[in-house]
Order: sequence, then structure tokens, then C-alpha cells
Amino acid sequence: MSDSAADPGDNTPDAGGPSPEEVLAEAANEGVHCLAVPTPFAVGRVNCYLIEGDPLTLIDAGPRSEQSLSELEERIGETGHAIEDIGLVVATHQHIDHIGLIRTVAERSGAEVAALDLAVDRLAAFGDRAREENDDAVQLMLRNGVSEEVAIGLREVTASFLDWGDKVIVTRPLAHESLLDLGNRSLKVLHRPGHSPSDTVFHDEERRMAFAGDHLLSHISSNPLISRPLDGSPGRTRSLIDYNASLTETRKMDLDLMLSGHGDPILDHVALIDKRFAAEARRLEKIFGIIEERPRPAHAIAEAIWGNVALTQAYLTLSEVIGHTDILIEQGRITETDQDGLSVFEVAR
Repeated sequence: MSDSAADPGDNTPDAGGPSPEEVLAEAANEGVHCLAVPTPFAVGRVNCYLIEGDPLTLIDAGPRSEQSLSELEERIGETGHAIEDIGLVVATHQHIDHIGLIRTVAERSGAEVAALDLAVDRLAAFGDRAREENDDAVQLMLRNGVSEEVAIGLREVTASFLDWGDKVIVTRPLAHESLLDLGNRSLKVLHRPGHSPSDTVFHDEERRMAFAGDHLLSHISSNPLISRPLDGSPGRTRSLIDYNASLTETRKMDLDLMLSGHGDPILDHVALIDKRFAAEARRLEKIFGIIEERPRPAHAIAEAIWGNVALTQAYLTLSEVIGHTDILIEQGRITETDQDGLSVFEVAR
């Protein structure tokens, strides 16, 4: 979560403009079908996209569960196709609500699997890498003031979700700025790290539309989650700094329509990105003000903003705060010091 509450004003169409349902119906008429599949997460259903062409292509597949698979089959059937007809499955990023069923779909259909080349090893090592990243998250939480009880408890909760994911064996690695040919359309591959290190946007330049995964969502801001780098090296991503750079590039794109991984289609990505930047600037000053009051670790900053943080939100809020402290450190406004193994942020002197 960045701001976990929905902001219904973010993507409200102009008076007289098309509704989300009308936009998706028009996309379906042009061979792009939005298939909403259930997930176990608070964000709700994930949008997968079936693209008619040569090959028949599925972008993302939902989490691995019988219910999700059943509904995915049903939605595909409503378009006049079946899972067995799919020739290519594309992953937008590494999160389990998007990749969980990719292996199942590929095995049933014989489809190729495409994803960003930098993410190939991470996707293939899903289980092991996810557990390593959970261990990293525990250490990050402890170092930033989260209690051991909460940190270990959240690791157990997160581990319980791993069955919703699966390894993805990529057969068509995609380089940044390469073209993915789907017969009647071509998608430009754009690496846009931030929400995850592997976030990828697929841009149909001819039709002025893009498939965005969770890079930009209409109803909530995409939390730039702190993660291990894609190559598995020690350390962590500076996720919010990465995300801001990615959004800046996406803002330059010539688009009429952005189809996201959750929620409604985005009709004005520039206005939405500007709102996201404005909200971030306000949050940045709020966090600086909290640190100005007295030095404190990131979890204490989160509690000053959100109150008693629920266990399931501890890592999300921590990622939010640390993302902003990364920026404040880069600006020279605060420093991070180690106090007996605890990271404490204070105003730069």
C-alpha cells in the first residue's frame, strides 16, 4: 500500500466521457479482453488480458488456486477461446497474484512464456527467492523498529501465501525497448521498476495504449515495495526513487488508454501521475516534520502517520516510510544512524 484507501477522484472521466465499462467494451471489440480473476488479497481481483492475434496472448494469469483457474477458464470461454488455444503468456512482474497460474496455463496449452530478461532467474526460482526475500524483510523490520513478534508473525503470514504462486519458466526473454510481435499488433517492452524490481509496461504505440500491470493503478497508488535486487545480490532496492524515475518516463508516453493490473482503465495517465507526485510531495514533508520533532526509526514514523499499524500492514508501511527517507537522505535533509543495531533517522546538521 502507498495510500491503501481508494481515491475515487483519481480516474473520474470528464462529464460525458466514456465509462470504464464502455472503454473495456471498445477494447474487446478491438480484440483485447479484460479478464478479472479473484485473488486472496485486499487489492481485490487482478485484471488479466487476452489479446486476439497470432499468437493468442494472455497477459498475466492470476494467482494459483482452483477458484482463480476456474474463473480464468470461464472468462476465456466467454471470448470464444479456451486455455488450450493460448500460444503466448506474458508476465508483467514477479508478484504472485499475477504469475501464479502462468505455469499451469503454459503446461496445458503448450504456450511460450515471455517476461523481462532481467527477471528470468527470479521467476524461475520463485519459491526459494520468495523465502529469502521474506527473511530479508524480517531483518529490515527488526532494524527499523518493528517488534520481533510482529516481524516473525508477518513472515509466517506471508509464507502462507506462497502456495498462491509458482515458478515461471520463461522461454522468450524480452529486452527493455525490444518489440513483442503479436501478429496484428506490436508491443514495445518497457522496464519500469518501482512497485517491484521487474515491473514491465507493454506499449502498443500504434493504438496509443499500454498494458501496465501494477505500475500505475487508477484507484490506489502502487506501493513501491522494498525488495532484493533482481539479480539476487545482497542489499535492497531504493524502490521509491526507482519508481519516481519510472513514472517520469511513463508520463512522457503518448497514450489514450492504460490497462492496469487492478481496477479501472486509466484514461489520463499524465493527470494521474501528477496526482501521485503531489501526494508523495505532501507525504515527504509530513515525514520530514515528524523527524524534525525528534529522531526515530522508520516504524515509529509509520505509527506517527497511521497509528497502531496492523501486522499485515507492517512491511507495506515500512516500505512507504523508507522510500521517503531514501529521498530525504538523497536531498541531504536527513541522515540515518545506527544505534545498537537500530536505524534512526534525524535531521541533518
